[in-house]
Amino acid sequence: MDAIRIENLVKKYGGVTAVDGLSLSVPAGMVFGFLGPNGSGKSTTIGCLTGLLDPTAGNIQILGQRFTAESAALKRRMGVMPETLGLFEPLRAHEFLGFVGRMYGLEETTTRKRVGELLDALELTDGSKTLAEYSTGMRKRVAFAAAVIHAPEVLFLDEPFESIDPAGVALMKQWLHRLVEQGRTVFMTSHVLETVERLCQEVAIIAAPGKLVWHGDITTFGREGAISYDGKEFDALEPLFLHLTGEKHVELGWL
Repeated sequence: MDAIRIENLVKKYGGVTAVDGLSLSVPAGMVFGFLGPNGSGKSTTIGCLTGLLDPTAGNIQILGQRFTAESAALKRRMGVMPETLGLFEPLRAHEFLGFVGRMYGLEETTTRKRVGELLDALELTDGSKTLAEYSTGMRKRVAFAAAVIHAPEVLFLDEPFESIDPAGVALMKQWLHRLVEQGRTVFMTSHVLETVERLCQEVAIIAAPGKLVWHGDITTFGREGAISYDGKEFDALEPLFLHLTGEKHVELGWL
């Protein structure tokens, strides 16, 4: 079964088209990478997939059901870590995570237990600080914890590892692998292509305005050493990405 299915998705802001007829299927039970240059429509697409934005046109299915911004039951089965994080910064970490757990319908005892476990694991136990007083990396840890506290069936992550230290990234990857082992699906964007190549099973690459330019199985790199495309051999994700999205060579006379 496909965990996510997108058919002819269009999103316009006034006269500007951010996503133009995107169609894509994401099988259940994998980490799926959704890549593209800045301004290509990645965050807009995730906004539409999670109900943060209303599509202009097109159809979205999550877990086999049609999804709209009003699909409350489906939203409870999803986890979201948006690029903007979406934190209530006057709250402390335990207060915010407790609120999120209750919002997803977890029982009070379950919420307290999971909040304590997440805070301990992510080293967020200083209850004296509000989220506004945290560093960017610590706020991102809280946002990640909020996205996984209810063990979602589909998890959306927009640039999850940026500003987080290596130990935190390693722990997050461990949890993502655990979700996938349980048949759950992770849909993530990242500009760190080496991480995507190691973590994801399939990747879709888009270019502005939100048009699909490539979708494939990147475990081929590990099995066969290279991916063939457009008459060329690519031995890693980065050169393939640059080929598809337009590699630039700029000389600076002073550098």
